[in-house]
Order: sequence, then C-alpha cells, then structure tokens
Amino acid sequence: MTQKPGNRPIDRLREGPGSAEIPPGHGSIISMKVIGDRMYFLAERGFTSGVMADQIDPERTNPRIPFVIQRVEIPYGVEHPFMQKTVCVAFELINQTYLQNGVDVDECLTLAVSNAISLASVMDVVNEMTGHQGATRAAGKAGKLSAGHLPHTLNLKSKVHQSLAALRDVEVAIKKTVSKFYPKDAPNDAWDKKFKAELISSRDKTEGFVDHVNMIWKFMEEVADHRHAMIHADESKSLTIYDYELDPTGAFVAPTIEILHPRSPVTRRDTAQFLESQTMKIANVYENLLGYLCDLNAREPSVKFEHHVTSLPAEQRRHGSKLVWTTKIRDGETFP
Repeated sequence: MTQKPGNRPIDRLREGPGSAEIPPGHGSIISMKVIGDRMYFLAERGFTSGVMADQIDPERTNPRIPFVIQRVEIPYGVEHPFMQKTVCVAFELINQTYLQNGVDVDECLTLAVSNAISLASVMDVVNEMTGHQGATRAAGKAGKLSAGHLPHTLNLKSKVHQSLAALRDVEVAIKKTVSKFYPKDAPNDAWDKKFKAELISSRDKTEGFVDHVNMIWKFMEEVADHRHAMIHADESKSLTIYDYELDPTGAFVAPTIEILHPRSPVTRRDTAQFLESQTMKIANVYENLLGYLCDLNAREPSVKFEHHVTSLPAEQRRHGSKLVWTTKIRDGETFP
C-alpha cells in the first residue's frame, strides 16, 4: 500500500532538523542571506550558495538528496579585502529593517554578488600572474633560465581583456545599484542625475567632500575609458600588453600594460599590480557609494530616533564590513 505524504519515512526526515556544511578550507560561516530562492553563506575563505532539497525534489521521493545543495560561488571570503568592500558591506547594509520601502533589497544584493564574482575573476588572473612571476624569478636565480629564451604567460592578452571587461561590468552594476535607490524619471536621464546632487548637498559643509566625490566619478570614467580603448582602438586610444622582456642588465621584466586614451591614459606599468590596484579602487568606490546610498535612504523608525550608516574604528569589522547601521536619538530629542 502506498503511504500518503506526511506518513512516509522521508517526511519525518523532511520535517526533522537539518544541517549544511560549507566546503573544507572555507573556515567558519560569518553571515548568511537569502536572496530570491537561494541561501548564500559567507565564510572566512569562501562564498557559497545553496537551495533546499524541496526545491530539487518537491515531492520528496529521494531520501539521498542532501538537506541543502550548495555550490561555490567565489573561492574568496571575509578575509579578502575586495570581499569586505562588496559582499560583506552589502550583507550588512542592504537590510529592509533600515531602508525605505521603495528599495528592492533582493536586486541590490544580487548586484553586490555579481560585483564580487566579477572582481574574483580579476583576482584569479592577478594571483595566477604573480605566482608565475614568482616561479620565474626563482628559476632565474637558480640558473634554470636562459636570457636567450624569454618566459611566456599563457593567454596573457585574453586574460587582461577579460579582467578589464570584468572591471567595467562592476562599474555598470554600480550605476544599476544607484538606480535602485534613485530611479530615472526618463530613460535618457543621466544615471547620477538625482543622486549626485543630493549626495553633495547632504555633506556640503564637509571640507574636501566635493573633491572626494569627483575623484570617485573620475575613477568610474577611467574604468569605462580603459575598456573603450580596448575594444575601439584607433589613433587616439589603444591598449598594449607586453609579455616578459629582458632589460639591459639581463633581468627579466614581468608583463606590463599601457593604455593610450585622451582622458584616462595609463603609463606603462606592471600588469598584475595594475589589475590588483583597479580591483581595490572599484571595490572602494562600491563600498563608499553603497554607504552613501543607504544613509540617504534610511527608514525613519520613529519621531525620536533615526538610522545612520557609520564607519567602525580602524581595523574593526562587523561580519567583515567596516560600514554598519547605528540608531541614535534625534538632535533635540530626549529619552525616555
């Protein structure tokens, strides 16, 4: 006789306590978020997502399906600075408890995860290049390399192109994030039409703040310009990537990059260092702008209290984020 749902052994398993383990090497779970139909686990050295068994097998006919089915999204976690400035700060600030109702929390969190995935791909290239350069230096010192045969970086051009495109993806996602807080009135409106003016107005008495904002905007322009030089090269703009070379002393020079652009030129420099620097700069931009967006769009909890985004003291973090929500008594109010 077929057992009715609810009376089967698998149903007792289904209704009982369950658990999930993150992959070995990821360390401890620091925070968790549900975004859409997936759970995201942010750990010390990794970032995974998972779905429940019911989403895979709604009728629960297979007891061998684990309680939670996970996949690794990013092999980096809270210990990595670019993760602190993307996923960590997003998980900490993008919270409906503190934000106005018009902000789509799931969409903002999805964009944050997308940013981290893009930057992780750049850091993979950086780590691969620096590892190869370290091995090359060690082989050179051991006399295993000949000055007559230069080392070669496999698929160097495509990896750099991929990285510049990923940085541009983050720049675009930042603009999309702004639109979740400040929707355009018309399709052709500038992405920052309402946001930038309100941001500067909110801190117009803070010395140097306008310069700070302009530097952020300028860097975002540079990221877009660098990709434009890559895909639309002409006499005024271009991207040149050099593999290993030999200097006059007989030493090997690591791969370098040079960008010709009328507004955003990059003089020739170490490629891995350039990509790592760009990764951290765009992560800083996201962290700063998200903090401002959330602070400007904080929910009003009561007539006596107000929410604000604040920065923790140096070296302090909450779930990996230096930006956190605080609630304080409004100026002129008393409690109780």
